[in-house]
Amino acid sequence: ESMIDEWARYKKIFFILAMGRSGTKFLATLLNEAPDSYVVHEPVREDFPAYVDAFYNPQKAKWYIKKFRKKEIYLRAQNFSFSTYGEVNGVLRRHLLALKEAFPHAQFFHLIRDGRDVVRSLMSRHTMTSHDPVTSKIHPLPDDPWYDKWQIIDRFEKICWYWQVENKFLREHIPKRIHFEKILEDYDYFKENLLSPLGFDIPIEIWEKYTQKKINPSSKYALPHWKEWDKELLEKFYRICGEEMIKNGYQI
Repeated sequence: ESMIDEWARYKKIFFILAMGRSGTKFLATLLNEAPDSYVVHEPVREDFPAYVDAFYNPQKAKWYIKKFRKKEIYLRAQNFSFSTYGEVNGVLRRHLLALKEAFPHAQFFHLIRDGRDVVRSLMSRHTMTSHDPVTSKIHPLPDDPWYDKWQIIDRFEKICWYWQVENKFLREHIPKRIHFEKILEDYDYFKENLLSPLGFDIPIEIWEKYTQKKINPSSKYALPHWKEWDKELLEKFYRICGEEMIKNGYQI
């Protein structure tokens, strides 16, 4: 482990953590254009079941990072001649505190996307159904206000809860927050809030190339755009996610 720590001490390491469907694959692909960098998106399949364990048990999160993931990063990345290693990873979000302990010199960012867009995207997938081996196992903890209501709320409300509880966790533990929408719209925002802190140089021409095409889009949607949601859907969303939307800088 001392050899891994020595390697990590001489590398710039960062983790961008997020809720799923928040632009992680897009951002990893774009940041990998930076010279002298190795940036990956959810590279380890074991992270998915490990996320479920970490959601309920922080000690399992600590064990997973210390005994497996820290070494895995070193073995996968050690032969590449780069100065910066980064992960844009939605599945490691509940391993945040363990990652901070394992990589004390790393930078951490909270990537967030408008909850209305994320919920709409997740409704078009198997999220919170028996067909999803990950989210089918996620539910509120006993101290969560939604714990006693879980059996009576519908799937849309469960996905709303999922968005707010995960972004609340990230917001409370990562000071650096970046908005996916602003990354797409404003190169200066992208440069000031991500490129400069990371020491990356990605020209505006490359940023424009990526922002003009969709990466990992939803092929079809089960719901219309949220601007067309009926009163009932909007009421459910704002009742569950409204406070977290405001705290993360969104207008509702």
